[in-house]
Amino acid sequence: MPRKKVTTVPSDAPKADGDISWQAQKSAMTRDRILEAAINSFVELGYTNVTTAKVASSAGVSRGAMLHHFPSKTELIQAAVEYLHTRLLEDYTARVASIPAELTDAERRRAGIEAYWEHLVGDLFVVYHELCIASRTDPELKAILEGSQQSFEDHVRETNTELFSEWKDRGERFALAMDVTKFMMEGMAAGHLAVNREARIRRLLNYLTDRMEEIFEEEEGSAIGRHSAS
Repeated sequence: MPRKKVTTVPSDAPKADGDISWQAQKSAMTRDRILEAAINSFVELGYTNVTTAKVASSAGVSRGAMLHHFPSKTELIQAAVEYLHTRLLEDYTARVASIPAELTDAERRRAGIEAYWEHLVGDLFVVYHELCIASRTDPELKAILEGSQQSFEDHVRETNTELFSEWKDRGERFALAMDVTKFMMEGMAAGHLAVNREARIRRLLNYLTDRMEEIFEEEEGSAIGRHSAS
C-alpha cells in the first residue's frame, strides 16, 4: 500500500484567522491576569514592596511572559494605573446604575452619595489612595498618575452627566457639586476616624446631602451662585 503523503505547512505560513484570534485572546487574558496581580500586590504588599518578579509569581506567569507584556516596572505601573482607573470607573458606574429606578429627585441624589461612599471604601479605591501617597516621594509614579487622572475625571463627569441628568441645566453648579462631593468624601474615606466612626460618617453624609440640595436649588444671587460662577 502506498504511503499517504503528509502535507506540511511552513512555520512562517499565515495562520488561520481562528488561530490568530485565539492567540490574541490568550495574550489579552495573560495581560489582564498580570494587571490584576499587580493591583492585588499593591493591596497586600504596598506599592514600595511590589516588584515585577512578585507580580509574575502572583499572576502565575513566567518571567518571559512578564517581560513580553511589560519589559520594565515603569511600563507595568503605567498599565496598572490605567487598568485601575478603568476598574474604578466600572465599579462606580455599576453601583450608581443599581440605584432603584423608582427613586427620583432628592432621594436619587442621596442614593448617589451612598453609592459613591461604598465605592470609596472598596479595595480599588484603597489601592488608588496607596498609589497617591507613594507618589509624593516617587516622581515617576507621580507623573504616571497625573497623566491619567484628568482622563479619569473626564470619564466620571461624563458618567455623572448621564446618570444624574437633572444636573445638566445647572452649569457650573454641577462642577461645584462634584468637587465638594469628591474632596469631602475622599477625605472621609482616607481619614482615620477611630472614635464613633460610623455615627460621624453618617452625620457627615447627611450634611453633605443637604449641601448638595442647596447647591441644586439656590438662586444665582446666593453664595453658591457666586462661587459656582464661571
